[in-house]
Amino acid sequence: MTSMLSFVLENVPSDWESVSTYNSSYLLFDVPDLNRESENVKTMFNSTSLSINSIRRVQNPFQYGRFKLRQEMLNSNSVDTVFHIVHESDLDTALKHTCDYRRYTNESSNKSENKHPRFYHDVQSAIANWSASKINESCVLVVNKISGITKTQSDYYIQYVVDIYI
Repeated sequence: MTSMLSFVLENVPSDWESVSTYNSSYLLFDVPDLNRESENVKTMFNSTSLSINSIRRVQNPFQYGRFKLRQEMLNSNSVDTVFHIVHESDLDTALKHTCDYRRYTNESSNKSENKHPRFYHDVQSAIANWSASKINESCVLVVNKISGITKTQSDYYIQYVVDIYI
C-alpha cells in the first residue's frame, strides 16, 4: 500500500520540481525569469506600481494534498487566485502554518477578526490594505483557494511567494 504522501507526490502540479524527499514541510524554488510560469505571475501584478524582485514557487505537498482532498470532498473544481501579504519576517510562519496570521510577529493591517487570513482578489486591493511603510519589507503570497466562503485551512494552498518593492 502506498502512503498518502507518495500518492500526492505522484499527482502534483506539472510545474513542480521533482523532489525525492521532503525534510521540511515546504520547499521554495526560484521561478526563472522569462518563462511561462513567471509571465503568468507577473501578469497578476500589471495593475500595480510594484516591481518584482523575485518569484518563488512553494512546494508543500502536505498543504497541496489537504487542498485536493477538500476539493474532492466538496466536489468543487472552482478555484480562485487570491493574494495575502506578509512581512518578510513572518514568511516562514505563513508557509509552515498556512497563513495563520495569529502566529505572525509583525503587526500589520492584515489582522482580522475572522479565524482565517484576509485574502484579496487582486494585488491592488491587498496593497491598499497593507501598511505602506512596510511594503518594501513584504512578500505577496499568491494563493489558490476553493471558490466561496473559506471554512478551513484546507480550502487554500500557497502557490508562489513574490518579493516586491516600490
